[in-house]
Amino acid sequence: MKRLFMGFLAAGLLAAAPAPILAQEDEEPPVPQVFNDLMACQSIADDAERLACYDGRVSALRSAQEADSIMVVDREEVREAERGLFGLRLPRLFGGGEQIDAIESTITSVSGGNRSRPWRFTLEDGSSWEQIDTERMSRDPRPGHPVRIERAALGSFRAEINGMRKIRVSRVQ
Repeated sequence: MKRLFMGFLAAGLLAAAPAPILAQEDEEPPVPQVFNDLMACQSIADDAERLACYDGRVSALRSAQEADSIMVVDREEVREAERGLFGLRLPRLFGGGEQIDAIESTITSVSGGNRSRPWRFTLEDGSSWEQIDTERMSRDPRPGHPVRIERAALGSFRAEINGMRKIRVSRVQ
């Protein structure tokens, strides 16, 4: 009965969430005007005018990049940045693209694990995670253990450490 109530509660909360908040993650970032101006050169029929347009707009694009008002990054750089932010409650860096659903890493340090302090572990990338449920692991996690952290229901995360039973975790930094 309690589980059924929790399911209805979760569904109600999702239905009550304002649509703009849910849609924010899927919005495409605006294209800089300097890039749109460059693309507009393509529609010029006269070769000399089109070349002059391209020369001027490429120069403007280069100036904008040098002034750090625009950045040009490839998909792998974005993916690596989003991987480093996995677990933090932030909007996606550059709308669209694929969402990272899990990361795999190695534990570099561990603390806690008693009644007063939950397990807290740090991964190779420097991110720190903390156990947020009361699930007991069959063995203590240790530095060097592999870990897989994946997205779970309602924005939560689950970690599988060294093949043990999954625990609920939250990123703390």
